[in-house]
Amino acid sequence: MSDTKVKVAVRVRPMNRREIELNTKCVVDMEDNQTVLHPPTSNGKGENR
Repeated sequence: MSDTKVKVAVRVRPMNRREIELNTKCVVDMEDNQTVLHPPTSNGKGENR
């Protein structure tokens, strides 16, 4: 097994006006130094809400 370590940088931007108006749900949360991913739910139109 390899001793290689990988560092990943994640930047979460604020939602824009369109995303807010569409009531889009955020699928990425930052809790201290931990990134939490929430599975997206489909609304049947190909967009995540």
